[in-house]
Amino acid sequence: MNTEAFYGVLDKELSEIVGKHADDAYISKNKSVPDKQKAFALLIWFLDFYGKKSDYSDYITDGDDDGSCDLIFDNMDNQGRNVFYIVQSKWNILGNCGKEVEKKEILQALADFDAIIKGKKERVNAKLKAKLVELNTHLSQNGDVKFIYLALCRENPKADDNIRNFVNSHRRTRFEFYDINRIKVDYIERHYKKIDPTNPLENHYDPEESKINIEIKRLGTSENCIRIERPFEAYVFLIRPKTVFELFEKFGFSLFFRNVRNPLIKSDFNKEIEDTAIDNPAYFWYYNNGLTAITYMIPEIRGEATLLELTGLQIINGAQTVYSVYKAYKEASPTKREIMNSEAFITLRLLKSGGRDFDLKVTKFTNSQNPISDRDFKANDDVQVMLQNQFYATPFWYEKRRGEFRSIPKGVRIVPNDVFANCYLAYWLGDPVSVVINLLQMEQSKKDLLFVSHKDDKGGLYEKVFGPDARFEDFLTSYCLMEIIVNNSTSEDPFSVNLYQILSLSKVVLEKYLKAKWGADTNVELSVRRMLEKGDTSAILKALKYIDQYLLSIVQPNGDVQSSSSHYSISSAQIQFERVKGELERREIGVQTIDDIELNAENV
Repeated sequence: MNTEAFYGVLDKELSEIVGKHADDAYISKNKSVPDKQKAFALLIWFLDFYGKKSDYSDYITDGDDDGSCDLIFDNMDNQGRNVFYIVQSKWNILGNCGKEVEKKEILQALADFDAIIKGKKERVNAKLKAKLVELNTHLSQNGDVKFIYLALCRENPKADDNIRNFVNSHRRTRFEFYDINRIKVDYIERHYKKIDPTNPLENHYDPEESKINIEIKRLGTSENCIRIERPFEAYVFLIRPKTVFELFEKFGFSLFFRNVRNPLIKSDFNKEIEDTAIDNPAYFWYYNNGLTAITYMIPEIRGEATLLELTGLQIINGAQTVYSVYKAYKEASPTKREIMNSEAFITLRLLKSGGRDFDLKVTKFTNSQNPISDRDFKANDDVQVMLQNQFYATPFWYEKRRGEFRSIPKGVRIVPNDVFANCYLAYWLGDPVSVVINLLQMEQSKKDLLFVSHKDDKGGLYEKVFGPDARFEDFLTSYCLMEIIVNNSTSEDPFSVNLYQILSLSKVVLEKYLKAKWGADTNVELSVRRMLEKGDTSAILKALKYIDQYLLSIVQPNGDVQSSSSHYSISSAQIQFERVKGELERREIGVQTIDDIELNAENV
């Protein structure tokens, strides 16, 4: 889903909003100016999607004579503090949605925001004037303010220094840029992964850094818990639904940053947990395994204690339970809440962190009741998030965690990150032997070395594949070339089990061919990428046919060259491939060598 395609999806929703609110004074007055209607609809969409505020009339301050400050309102955050939010939006036509917002427009918005804070805002309508009076009172009481620039185009990094200076010059003030790419990522999270994105209309606190209060239930004995002292301090408590609700209300999905699974907004399993919490709260403890959490510091706990202060908290097992209890409690009536809190118990296993390796193993083994792959444990890494977000601009969506997409838009294909990684390792990094060896050993051990650090296993490939030079364009090119190879292979092909080696060799041939054709300074990877984007694959197909012919020409009489890598040790397989590759690199491959190759009808 590229930017233009997502714009079309969002534009359709904006049109529906215009139709739904056709009687609104502003929309009705601008019937002859659809652009103004869409810009107004974008504000309604933003409030509904992020703030879940269906009644927009009290928030939108836009007027005919006001060039800025489209939204201004106050909201109580989860710390009980009142925050004022000021939003300026920039709607765009389809032709401009892929462009960067002009720096001068961001500077103008910052100037408007500065004037608002200093009480120097001119040309304001009555509604905005009243809101600014409220804001001035809020500022005089040392209140927090957050400015949001909402744009249906791309963020412009050239304004970063100006934004930083603006924030530094106004204490207790934050600024957040929501461009079309950020909105697209959040839209995919909500609609296709079925999880709630971070809400810019709320303050967010890091549960790994914060002081967190946990209310524990007394057991009617001299001790309130089970205590484990060695090798790492740990406790088992009972907590109430209210405690779970307050934790999620305050920290949201950031509670599960170290978990291998995110809670689902909707699922049959979650519905059963919700139903038990509401209809049979006394049975909840018997039906549910509870939560496992890690904290950095556990205070000494008295036997009489009912309240603990922890330093940092991550729930590493029980995400579905937390979200289901939160949802059930939130939607319950005051009477139902009281019953839930009096009858429902939830087990909390609280472990003191034993360091990264220990914490990761605890996460792995506490989630082992359901199959968890090695790649699931890397899903929250920055590089995995970065690659996934960038792949959203293509028809191939990068799946960093198994089953994370609950629905798929038309024209999009979900590709697991291990598939991308295998292609990238073979083509871009030129190491198909590691791919083949890893695939073969996975059949026995189930360990995927692509997602294992070399620090944990000498054969680990994670840092090699997902290092600092990893770029999504190179992963995409590698995958698309592999698709062409797979689509043009046959079951009779003796080299079909070694398609990754053919993929790797194609890099050698294409580089020789394209540099011979267009000059030694040719950017080969950019040229290949452009051919793939245009669908002009004839040269690629000819290069692959050349490789087929080359491999056939060096097959030994007994047929064992390249035919079955499982017959070779790692070292011999590597030596053999390097020999084949070295001979190919020494060959002279001119323009006519490839151009004169004739393709079969089925290859064209």
